[in-house]
Amino acid sequence: MKDDKINSFGLFTMINSLTSASLYGIFSSYIIYKAKNASLISITIGFIISLIISKIIYSFFIKYPNLSFSNKMKLIHKKTNKIIIIISLLASIFGYILFTYRLTTFLSTQYLIETPPIFLSILILFITYYISSKGLETTIKVSTISFFISMFIFLFDFISLIGEVKLDNLLPIFIVSKKDIFISSITFAFYFTIPLTNLFSLNLNQIEDKNKFKRYYYLGITLSFIIAILSIFTTICLSGTKINELFDYPIYTTLKRIKLFSFLDSLENVSIMLWILFIINASSMSLLFIFNTINGTFNLTKKKNNIIKFIIMSICFTIPNFIFTNNNYNESYNYIWIPFIVLLLIFLIVIYSLIKDRFNN
Repeated sequence: MKDDKINSFGLFTMINSLTSASLYGIFSSYIIYKAKNASLISITIGFIISLIISKIIYSFFIKYPNLSFSNKMKLIHKKTNKIIIIISLLASIFGYILFTYRLTTFLSTQYLIETPPIFLSILILFITYYISSKGLETTIKVSTISFFISMFIFLFDFISLIGEVKLDNLLPIFIVSKKDIFISSITFAFYFTIPLTNLFSLNLNQIEDKNKFKRYYYLGITLSFIIAILSIFTTICLSGTKINELFDYPIYTTLKRIKLFSFLDSLENVSIMLWILFIINASSMSLLFIFNTINGTFNLTKKKNNIIKFIIMSICFTIPNFIFTNNNYNESYNYIWIPFIVLLLIFLIVIYSLIKDRFNN
């Protein structure tokens, strides 16, 4: 694995992408459907839970700062490391498929209706593969550039829509059970934080200013929370939950109300670049974790390594295009638990590794 050097700010931008990648196309629609007017409460509770989860992830990340993920696993799980690593890889591959599938579905249903989704899928897989194949430095540089574009888009959208906000649409707040609020909070927390495990594709010593990393780590998570809660707040206050429940992408539907100088409209087509950039960055980092972990675990020759990469990308192409055929996300109210279980599995592996390491010492 190439020993790329990166800085804490670059990782801060990647953390922002990893935690925000599910916002537009996964947990926003689910939370509004599940928690309704209590969505803001649900997200706030979810954020508190996510801080606990992210602290656990951080604790594992900083252990053995000179070791990669695969070498940490070899050290902690001396006999079962390959089994645990393979499970981690399968879970990460599924996470990558989920991200790219949602983006393909969005583009094919909202923009390019006449274009077969298979072509969009190939394009997205190629872009993310190309970025990740250039290594960690390039992946972080793309994320850093994307960050400034994303923040400009977000601020423009929020300022453009805030004048139309009607706080009455938030009332009544408690129209759902505490159980539904808690379920949506847990869902938010897992989708929000578990993608951070893709940071395991690097080790702490690769960060040039690693003394600043902890601060940037939590700043990135907090910024993503601010983006999430303001986005949900604006969406509910503009249209109310009953209308937003009808849409596959409620935040995108809200963005259609943005107009500039009373004649320039359809700005949602620019604004949605925010989510596209988040997805591209998160997916590229996910692939980087997958490839680096394979390299560090199995010591394959270059030829065998390329064959494995080809097989993985073929799987990532085949499953969403020939198995996920419904191509609509109102399915998500049932299907959201499948990736949630995968996220839970990754989280349990991290916890188990921390406990195992403590007993070893």
